[in-house]
Amino acid sequence: MIRKLHTNLAFNTSSPFRTSIKSISAYGLLVSLFALFTMTVSMSPAQAELVDLSNSEPVTQISISNANWVVRPILRIESHCINTMSTGDKLTLLLDGSVDKQGKITRVQVKKSSGNQCLDENAIRQVRSGRMKPVMVKGKAVRASFSLPIIFTVP
Repeated sequence: MIRKLHTNLAFNTSSPFRTSIKSISAYGLLVSLFALFTMTVSMSPAQAELVDLSNSEPVTQISISNANWVVRPILRIESHCINTMSTGDKLTLLLDGSVDKQGKITRVQVKKSSGNQCLDENAIRQVRSGRMKPVMVKGKAVRASFSLPIIFTVP
C-alpha cells in the first residue's frame, strides 16, 4: 500500500517574503513609469517665453561733483600698489558706478584703467565704501549712475 501524502502549500498573505515581493514590484513599476515619463518629456519640444526682468525705471545720470555724500569715500594709494613707481607719477582712472534709491552704491567698474590693476581694484573697493543721499527727481528717490574720474599722484 502506498500512502499519498497530501501537502497543500499555504502562502500566508501576511508573510514578510510576499510583502517584500509586492513592495519590490510596486517600486519597479514606479521606476519604469518615471523613466517612461522622463523619456516622453525629453522628446517633446520645449516651450519658452521671453520675459523682460530688467527694471523699467529710467536711470538718472548725475554729476559726481554735485553728489551729496553721507559717507564720502576716502581715496588713497596703498603703498603695496606703487612699489615700482616714482614719486610724482600721475595715474588717471575713470570709474562708472550706480546708486540705488536709498543712496547705496551698488555697482562700480573701471571704464578706463590707470594701468595699475592693484590701484584700480583698491579704488573700486574704496568708492564702494561710500554712501550717498538718495538722488531726488521731482521729489522722488530714483536710481542713478555716475562717472568718477580719479587722478592719483604717487607721493
